[in-house]
Amino acid sequence: MSEPSSLVKQLERLRRVADMQATAHSYLRDIYNRWHNLLTVGALLFSAFLLTFVMVSEEFVRRTTGISPDTFKWLGGIVAAANFSLTLIELAWRPASKAALHDKAVRHYTKIKYRIQQLEAKPDEITEELVTQIQEQYLEDYDLPRIPESKFLKVKRWHLIKVAISRELDKNPHDPIWLVRLKLWKKCKRNNEDDI
Repeated sequence: MSEPSSLVKQLERLRRVADMQATAHSYLRDIYNRWHNLLTVGALLFSAFLLTFVMVSEEFVRRTTGISPDTFKWLGGIVAAANFSLTLIELAWRPASKAALHDKAVRHYTKIKYRIQQLEAKPDEITEELVTQIQEQYLEDYDLPRIPESKFLKVKRWHLIKVAISRELDKNPHDPIWLVRLKLWKKCKRNNEDDI
């Protein structure tokens, strides 16, 4: 049987890791959502341009813009190819479905973090069985996406910066975020210079 302080430490570590996982997945979810929106809007705009190419006669374009019919056809072909390419990228890459999977992971890890916070509020009720149950729930991630190794350090850094900014905002809630970032950056530079 583990000591209560050991169980609390296990929960604290698991809460920190779950929080970092939730942040990492929310970061990737937002990136994939942005790409999905960009590709969708791009395809819609190119479709609208294609519609104008179909609706406008070559004679009208030549008379009003001075563009030759051949150039007009080339422009239509380029816009059609761009539209088709954006649609293919969207279908092959599927950023919307990747964003949805990362959103599911955010909900999973946030739920774990919330459950741990509830237990930490009542430390005398923490048992080895409860800790094991939460650990098992945390590990039920077989249908969740993984954080790619190539992105792990970047999202961990992003998470740590987010936590540091949040702590500073707790102290000074009226400071703009850009100012808090600047203060943290200067503080970090000073600490690095002191270490040298």
